[in-house]
Amino acid sequence: MSKTFDYKGKLVDDPVDHELGRLPIGQLLFKMSVPMVISMFMLALYNVVDSIFISRVSEDALSALSLAYPVQFLMVALNIGTNIGMVALISRSLGEKNFNRANDFASHGLFLAIIYSIIFAILGFLFTEPFFNAMTSDENIRQEGINYLTIITIISFGFFIQTTFEKMMQATGKTVGSMITQLTGAITNIILDPIFIFGYYGIPAMGTSGAAIATVIGQILGMFVGFILNKIINKDLSFRFIFLKVRDKNDPIFGSYWKFNLAGINLDIIKNIYRVGLPSIIMQSIGSFMVMGLNAILIKYQSAVAVLGVYYKLQSFIFMPVIGLNNGMVPIVSYNFGAHRKDRINRVIKSALIAGFNMMVAGAIILFAFTDKILYLFNANDTMMDTGIYAFRVIALHFPLVSFNIILGSVMQATKKEIYTLIISLIRQIIILLPTAYILSNFFGLKGVWFCFILSEAIAFIITLMLFKKTYVEQIDTL
Repeated sequence: MSKTFDYKGKLVDDPVDHELGRLPIGQLLFKMSVPMVISMFMLALYNVVDSIFISRVSEDALSALSLAYPVQFLMVALNIGTNIGMVALISRSLGEKNFNRANDFASHGLFLAIIYSIIFAILGFLFTEPFFNAMTSDENIRQEGINYLTIITIISFGFFIQTTFEKMMQATGKTVGSMITQLTGAITNIILDPIFIFGYYGIPAMGTSGAAIATVIGQILGMFVGFILNKIINKDLSFRFIFLKVRDKNDPIFGSYWKFNLAGINLDIIKNIYRVGLPSIIMQSIGSFMVMGLNAILIKYQSAVAVLGVYYKLQSFIFMPVIGLNNGMVPIVSYNFGAHRKDRINRVIKSALIAGFNMMVAGAIILFAFTDKILYLFNANDTMMDTGIYAFRVIALHFPLVSFNIILGSVMQATKKEIYTLIISLIRQIIILLPTAYILSNFFGLKGVWFCFILSEAIAFIITLMLFKKTYVEQIDTL
């Protein structure tokens, strides 16, 4: 066997010396996923808490957050999709013992996070008001939404960079560090929300603006914690700021200082990150357009937009355990795919599918059984209560299918079949869901709209099984 060295010069010649290739699958999946599940729960919790507090301001304020949600969803789509590419490539490089390559992927992932924060700051400054002008003619909803989304977009660097630091730790199995980073932002936001929204301790009540300020402060604090933890506990990676270079400290005029160094950016590495991550970016972005499309269909029904906004907050709360499980699974699959360990890939897929299915069944039961109590938390009036109870109970029926589509889609993405994952997402969220929602609304009114979730997920499930079988034969069975 040819010998390789890590970035510190340590001799590495054991193909399974990293815990991703060594630990028993059950133990490894538990170790990788549980911190991610906990941190995802907290992330979802502070999204829900945001809406609960805002619902106490007014239903208009809650509707404003619902209309702003697709833009936030788009930010998440770009960030998470790019990071999925970065995580898969880091883990695959570690499996192949290419440590320098892993460091390059981490460094370029950080660079892209900074670029995103600049882009959204510009877009938020220029286009937030035109966006809300196009979405609603209600002046109160419009102004509440503008106040909230302007702050979220212009001060977005904390969100983008924090998430990238989290994913670096996730890629190397340091999921406890990832959890701590995310919990820092979530808990900070939960504490600050009532202070800034309603005005306590001498701070004026700021409504939706206060919710946005609490969010960005939490994200910035999480960013600093993520940076520190990566430096302290993530010994498998050594990221650097590739777009900066230190000038000679003996420079007679300026001394030692940072300068821009665009030559440090490798376009081939960025291309590889997007090759893996682009399907996820598109998939997540599709979700943003899906929500905007549903809002456009539902805007004619009283309280329906607010109900949809509340549902998506709750959906994130229910789906996050499966997303956390999925995020813990992807580095294991990627690493063992790079190390040609088919046996371990098979075991982790089976374990993840069983756990994910059980989580989603539990989520469906909870949402179905406690719908009215959940809606009371959002200060729902009678109309919103009637609409929400019916909608949530219909939508909950499709949850078990979601777990299969999410997990098998990520396996395909981790094994170089990213395009299949994109196809599945297009079917789930655009090709079937939106036309079905429009047709059902015309024939059956508001009550018919909600069945679009069940129909689209069922069709996507059948196609997912077909594409996964093809992926397994071509990619995994040949290892």
